[in-house]
Amino acid sequence: MTSLEPNLAPQGSTGVRSKLPAGIVDASFASLATFTAGLVAVNVFDGHDLGIYAVFFVAFTFGQLVAYQLIYVPAEIAAVAREGVLKLSVFDDSIRFGILPSIAGASLVLAAALSTAPLASAPLLIGLTVTGFTATLLSPTQDHVRRTLHIAHKSWQAAAMSVTQFAVTVLAIGVMLILDAPVAWIPFSGLTAANLISLTLGMILVAHDRRHTKGAEHLELQALVAEGKWLLLQAAIPAGAAFITANIITYLAGPTAMGYAEAARIVAQPIVVLAAGLIYPLRPRAMEAALNLDLRSSVRVERLYVSMVIVGGLMYIPLAGVAWSWNPMLYLVPLAYEVPGLVTATILANIVLASVFLLVNEMMAANRARSLAFLNLVSAGIRMVVATSAGLIGAFARPLAEGTGELFVVGGLLSLHRRVYRQSATQKSDT
Repeated sequence: MTSLEPNLAPQGSTGVRSKLPAGIVDASFASLATFTAGLVAVNVFDGHDLGIYAVFFVAFTFGQLVAYQLIYVPAEIAAVAREGVLKLSVFDDSIRFGILPSIAGASLVLAAALSTAPLASAPLLIGLTVTGFTATLLSPTQDHVRRTLHIAHKSWQAAAMSVTQFAVTVLAIGVMLILDAPVAWIPFSGLTAANLISLTLGMILVAHDRRHTKGAEHLELQALVAEGKWLLLQAAIPAGAAFITANIITYLAGPTAMGYAEAARIVAQPIVVLAAGLIYPLRPRAMEAALNLDLRSSVRVERLYVSMVIVGGLMYIPLAGVAWSWNPMLYLVPLAYEVPGLVTATILANIVLASVFLLVNEMMAANRARSLAFLNLVSAGIRMVVATSAGLIGAFARPLAEGTGELFVVGGLLSLHRRVYRQSATQKSDT
């Protein structure tokens, strides 16, 4: 694997603003695909079974991280350091290396089956386990292709993948509903079909773009894993904490309370959609700032990102935070409003969570994965302790645990950012 070059020049041929629309389209349709599956789950499951589905969804989210953080993120950092269409050459190795970690990640769905077995029926467990496994297997590779297309300044191709993903999700779920398929098989089956078709389209687009280019230097598995193991650890800690937190709430407050919390999460998801839409075009610029130790560029892009997340989140609260007649989510996800104030609390927690997404990526590029792992370890402890309040406050324990734990991460990341660029200024003054 080629080393990350600290003097990598920013590639300004494609401006951030010109890529924002494609990034937002990409993130919106990718999240709409997941939202559609969640929306169907809210309406086909009762409160109890929705709580079981919520635990599986957390396992689905957790399982994607194994291949993505261990193999794909280091490969994407390597892609940033390559020129033009050669950025796409990382696929020659990354996807092949990612197969076994993808299988390992998908196997985490079995943990959800084991933990919820005493509370769920056999048909529900079988359907969610089989389809959750296949969706988790394909999802990280599909995300990797889309994100690398953004790095290679092919953002509209990534958007085309997401539009396809959404369309296939709707079509597949619609067909299964018409055919009266068992409800436990519907949500994750839709995502499986969508990821498979979208990934196929992405690889066709990549092959077309690379038809006249030669391969670049090969990535090395050992080098990827050496970088990725810390990235995986720092990401797995909060994901594992989220899984444990979901189980704590499910057992202490009951599956129905967890179902209400899951419904509120679905309503609050647009905040994460906005953040993802901003990250896709801004992440390469933030990573370049970290590689070049360019404080001015870092501050500029981080301020743009955080301000838009906060403003967007605060504007969303009056629209969807309360159960009023002009709120479309009240009719789409009625279970979310069974507990007054739960949606607003979840939106606020999502604002805190989303505010650091870009800075986390920047610190990854700055080789601060170990520090990120420490921050997430402490945060995980906070989350799990706060989750034990579920016996008293019910579904509110989920956004309270997530928001409280992430506030510690926010403070730690700001301190880490200052240290990284202070060290840079010291090094430059010495030379």
